[in-house]
Amino acid sequence: MPGLRFLSWASCRGRGAARHVCVSVLTVLAFPSAHATDRYAIGNDHYFNREFEEAVQWFGELVEDEPEDPTARFLLGKALFYRELHRLGMVGTSAFGHDREYNKFVKPKPDPKTGALIRETLEKGRLLCEQRLQTRPEDKEALYTLARVLAVRSGFELMVRKAYFKALGTGRSARAASYRVGKFHPDFVDGLLVAGLDEYILGSLPWAVRTLIALSGYRGNRRKGEAIIAHVASEGTVSRDEARVLYALVHRKERRYAEAAAAFHSLATDFPRAYTFALEAAAMHVAAGEKGKAVKVFREVERKRSAREDTYDRMPSRVAAALARRIQDLARELRTD
Repeated sequence: MPGLRFLSWASCRGRGAARHVCVSVLTVLAFPSAHATDRYAIGNDHYFNREFEEAVQWFGELVEDEPEDPTARFLLGKALFYRELHRLGMVGTSAFGHDREYNKFVKPKPDPKTGALIRETLEKGRLLCEQRLQTRPEDKEALYTLARVLAVRSGFELMVRKAYFKALGTGRSARAASYRVGKFHPDFVDGLLVAGLDEYILGSLPWAVRTLIALSGYRGNRRKGEAIIAHVASEGTVSRDEARVLYALVHRKERRYAEAAAAFHSLATDFPRAYTFALEAAAMHVAAGEKGKAVKVFREVERKRSAREDTYDRMPSRVAAALARRIQDLARELRTD
């Protein structure tokens, strides 16, 4: 899923092995599909529409109602984490990566109280999973939720606490739990998404970084990971939407820009209040050399913002200003081409 720029792969460059795996521990398995489980649906819809405050409120109430539900704890912890990342400027869009004014943003410092709440929430979720697994080692929900809790905790350790080696170890545990889901429940394709993304990320690292990590016996297979992500995006149930986001990013990483644009357009249709999906689709059109298509999408985003349609008016002024500059620049380029 800013320094991350809307889960930008580029954000992981040049910061060492631990930094390179940030996408795997950040984006993996955000929430089940908004259509999967009724009691999670509203919160999930807020999350995928990038309304993190509303997602925190919904899942917070759910935890109060069902304090022994590990999935509710996970969802709240994840929502808290992404709300904090958004405040820190780490969740946005890659559409304006070359805009100097846009990139002048001075990021605030992490909030210790929020960090403590995130750790507490995730730890409670982990303990609830472990308690179930003590008596039922093959419990599908407990294993699946454990993998996701560990993945989010790894992301928090990396992006907020800067505890790189601890993040790497926690991420490895998340991958192991994900493979356990696949072993005991082979028909539950969603259970392998954590492992699939981890395989892809590790397999995509530069040779020197892969070699360094491999010394600890930790390796990845790029093509295997992509195949798992694609399978969940196509056949998954509770994690299908998350896999769709990840597969769009894989297309982008592999420079399949037309496929990436189509994937982001599909996400923008299904989650119309997430203007970042539309911005990413436009950015992929630019990367594919389709400037005419890109400027049409950018102009539609600006129209919605001005008309306060689909809550696009909540777009930060920094993003709105960059959008106006991008439209102007593309229009000028089209005139001179």
